[in-house]
Amino acid sequence: MKKILIVDDSDFDRDVMAEVLKRKGEYEVVEARSAKECYDIISLEKVDLILLDILMPGTLGTDILKKIRSHTNVIELPVIMMTAKSDTQEVVNCLHDGANDFVSKPVNFDIMVSRIKTHLALSDLSKEMGRLKEVAALDAMIATYNHEINNPLTIAIGCLNDQDIKSNSKYEKLNRSLWRISEVVKKIQEITAQKVSYKEYAGNTKMVKI
Repeated sequence: MKKILIVDDSDFDRDVMAEVLKRKGEYEVVEARSAKECYDIISLEKVDLILLDILMPGTLGTDILKKIRSHTNVIELPVIMMTAKSDTQEVVNCLHDGANDFVSKPVNFDIMVSRIKTHLALSDLSKEMGRLKEVAALDAMIATYNHEINNPLTIAIGCLNDQDIKSNSKYEKLNRSLWRISEVVKKIQEITAQKVSYKEYAGNTKMVKI
């Protein structure tokens, strides 16, 4: 279920929009009445889309938008601004600063829901396209390293049949190591047939799970 964050200082407006979205049965709704509450929520929870009022006391919605965009892009977290019909320049500025779309107040709920669905679908599609590009790049890398590793690996394994090497005390260790490399290469070849997943390695570096 997608999670929608409504950021608006008006309790009435938030409650009405939340009720409309909940009745659709497709969304989990969280609410924030201030910039602080908004930041607290998105720092602790995964939010799929934000409905953000432009005109709020204290910190304007435009300032909140800029802070959100400092660490998330339009694909990761779509933001739909809510504005009075007279705020034309503000709308232009918001789109320039990274808003995905806007709805006018008083809100037409059919339009609001339609735009929410559109931007959630675009976000999902963009993420999937990114994943497919990632897999395609990984596939090309695997094909390259498969060739570069398999050829010398085959030669190395073949050399294990040499009697002088078999008599060496380190033969078994070398044998296990080379066959382990062979098994890993085969597993890497299978990665493109499934969804790629990762595990933490060190710092910000991740490793492909095999």
